Amino acid sequence: MIVAILGAGNGGQALAGYLSLKGFSVNLFNRSEKRIRHIKNDAGVHIQGLFEEFAPLNIVTTDIKKALSDADLVMVVVPAQAHKHVAEICAPHLEDGQVVVLSPGRTGGALEFKKTLDKNGFSKRIYLAETQTFLFVSRVVNNKARITGTKNSVPVAAFPASDTDRVMSMLRQVHPSFEKAENVMETSLANIGAIFHPSTMILNMGRIESSQDFSYYFDGITPYVARFLERIDKERQRVARAIGVQTLSARQWLKRVYNAQGETLFERIQDNGKYRGVGSPQTPMHRYIMEDIPTGLVPIASLGNHLGVHAPAIDSVIGIATHLYGIDFEAKGRTVESLGLEGMNSRRMIEYVTRGA
Repeated sequence: MIVAILGAGNGGQALAGYLSLKGFSVNLFNRSEKRIRHIKNDAGVHIQGLFEEFAPLNIVTTDIKKALSDADLVMVVVPAQAHKHVAEICAPHLEDGQVVVLSPGRTGGALEFKKTLDKNGFSKRIYLAETQTFLFVSRVVNNKARITGTKNSVPVAAFPASDTDRVMSMLRQVHPSFEKAENVMETSLANIGAIFHPSTMILNMGRIESSQDFSYYFDGITPYVARFLERIDKERQRVARAIGVQTLSARQWLKRVYNAQGETLFERIQDNGKYRGVGSPQTPMHRYIMEDIPTGLVPIASLGNHLGVHAPAIDSVIGIATHLYGIDFEAKGRTVESLGLEGMNSRRMIEYVTRGA
């Protein structure tokens, strides 16, 4: 099988290296030549952590046509705010029958990707899906992809849901952690990154700006911070219930994905050894804000407002970030309208993501 990995950041390099070690032929694409120069020079990725090997790659390129050519599986491993751009550059080159997976989709990724393809006149038959989370806990350190953990459960859904079995038949060859979800509303509203990332970042901003080194999860999420995260998480779950989607709480998710133990969210975070080594952001301009607010909290709040479910804690985080950064995150973020869900009640939304029409 030929797999195209779009994105050469932390996740893209880790996944490309892992798939190469599994025996797949891997094409790695990134739009920045600077980001992939060392990978191109080495003709592969150096893997550390769970694996200590060099993983050769088939193609390393900034040419999207070359990367996609003859690929059976396309894994889009970029910050979610780049999904729209990736859809635009892929539209002329995707081929009939290809499976395209946003890993992860965050909230509404597959819906936005499909709408962007349609706007660009795309008419070929592909299988489009999103994962709820990324498979690995990984970082790039000194030009080497360090994989420190693997998630036990990675839910996947296609848009429309009738295509999920086709996608799963391919992803099961990649890793047994991939599991079938009901639909993309389920994967989108199980966006735990939106719970853990922006609020923790904002509540630790002083430490980040003063260049303190701290463990993001173990030190950054104190008992009071964890209590606030649970407030946000309850609002996310209320929005999911209003649509008719079942989703795990953040506490339940930690147990399911990492087998973390404890009574409270704080205790389960502290018990999760796979978060060990995840350091703090070095700058306020970090994906925990720039990605997880516009493609996480904003669409969750937009869905809630559309269905009459208020989310004051989520709104407060969006508002503080807007004033703190001077960025109108609501205007930049995914909304009911941008996801193609305007005018739909919850029942119609489920019909749409199930059938695609």
